Amino acid sequence: MVAVSSYMVALATLLLPILSSEALVVAPRGRFPVARSATRQNGAVSSMEIKAPAAAASALAAALLLSATPAFAESDGGASNVENTKIMNGGASTIVNQRGARKTITRGVQLDKANFAGEDLTGVSFQQSQIRGGVFEKTKLLGASFFDATLDDSTFKDADMRQVNLEMASLVNADLTNAVITEAYVTGATSFKDAKIEGADFTDTFLRKDQQKELCATAKGTNPTTGVDTRDSLMCP
Repeated sequence: MVAVSSYMVALATLLLPILSSEALVVAPRGRFPVARSATRQNGAVSSMEIKAPAAAASALAAALLLSATPAFAESDGGASNVENTKIMNGGASTIVNQRGARKTITRGVQLDKANFAGEDLTGVSFQQSQIRGGVFEKTKLLGASFFDATLDDSTFKDADMRQVNLEMASLVNADLTNAVITEAYVTGATSFKDAKIEGADFTDTFLRKDQQKELCATAKGTNPTTGVDTRDSLMCP
C-alpha cells in the first residue's frame, strides 16, 4: 500500500509541473483533441504534444494526490481516534455530505478478530467487510452500517447498536447479550443463526416472521440499559 501511494505521488509530481508552468493550448486533431505545450527555452519557444487533454491530466493529477493521502472521520473519538489502527490501516476513506457531516467507509476490509471494545464508532460503515470473531463489547455503534458484512462469532455484548444497518449481514453465532439494537435495519437476508440474544433489546427493529420465530426460541432476560424484556422487544407470542 505504501509503495503504491509513493508511486502515485511521484506520478502526480511529474504531471503537476507540466500543468502549472506551461501554457497548454488544446488543438483538435482527428477524433480527439491534442494538448500542445509551449515552453520558452533559451529565448526560443518550443512545443511538444501531450496526448491527454489538459483537463483530463489535471483531474488525474488531483486524483492521484488525493488517493495517496488517507482520509478519516473528523469527529470526537470514533474513527478519527489514532488508536483505531485496524480501521486506518484497513483502507478506510471518508465521504462528506452536503451538510458537512463526515462518514468513514471501510468497504470490503479484512478485519477478522479486530478489537474495538469500548470505542466510539458512531456512523462508521463496515460495508461488505469480513469481521469474524471481532470484539465490539460496549462499543458505540450508533447509526453504523454492517451492510453485507460477515460478523460470525463476533461479540456485541452491551453494545449501543441503535439504528445500525444489518442489511444482508451474517451474525452466525454472534453474541448480542445485553446489546441495544433498537430501530435497526434488518432484511430477510440477515442471519441471526445461533446468535446469543439474552437481554438484548430489539424494540422497533422489524423482523421477518421466520427471523422473529428463530430469535424468540431462545429469547430471555431484560436489557440493563433500557429495562425492556427481550421477548417483549421481539413481540414474541
